[in-house]
Amino acid sequence: MDSSGGNSRPYKLSPSDFKYLWEDCKHCYWRKVRQGIYLPSIGMPGIFGKMNNLLQETLIGRNLNELHPDLPSGTFEKKEAFLKSAPIPNSGRAYVSGRLDLLTTFEDGTHGIIDLKITDPRSENLYKFSTQLHAYKFALENPADDQERIVNKISTIGLLIVSPEEVELTNGKVAFHTTPQWIPIEEDIGGFFSFIDRITEFLDQPMPEASNTCEWCKYRALTGNGISHKEEKNLPF
Repeated sequence: MDSSGGNSRPYKLSPSDFKYLWEDCKHCYWRKVRQGIYLPSIGMPGIFGKMNNLLQETLIGRNLNELHPDLPSGTFEKKEAFLKSAPIPNSGRAYVSGRLDLLTTFEDGTHGIIDLKITDPRSENLYKFSTQLHAYKFALENPADDQERIVNKISTIGLLIVSPEEVELTNGKVAFHTTPQWIPIEEDIGGFFSFIDRITEFLDQPMPEASNTCEWCKYRALTGNGISHKEEKNLPF
């Protein structure tokens, strides 16, 4: 299996990997993009997926102002669609491909990407979702096939954080109450292009050494497919 540098094909990048796999382990990221070796899917706990789906279904057709007063007037739409972008500047040697769950339409005819997150709003890592949202913005505004275009302009991107704050028991039912928090993400498409350039330059290099801090790299080592690790604790299962 090739582990050398250099690659003539464009790199297919997943927006969701920018926040997690790219940050967690460069070795595993390289192998996924260059060699098509995916990490086993642990998946989101079922209850969070159910909560997310219920929330999305409730929001469809509703005005954004009903959820947070700082959001511009518009409606939530559900657009479960797979996106594939045109080549990304500056090198043009990579594109993004991923799935969009929720799209908003504003009264001025533009659209927004409001990413719902059921998470702790105090997390300092929330702004690391910026590259993921910029990837969706670029893919929507620059589809690989213009006939599949569904929007012309994404004018707003940001996170809408939902985190339970209190519980109410009424007539045999349990209700979790929360005040959604809106975290706008400032557009920086130039910064996004530079980020993609760094990834492209990294992927052009030979495969990096396995990480001593990545649990999946440790697992590969223990099963004879990676570097040697003395530490056998905390495997990812």
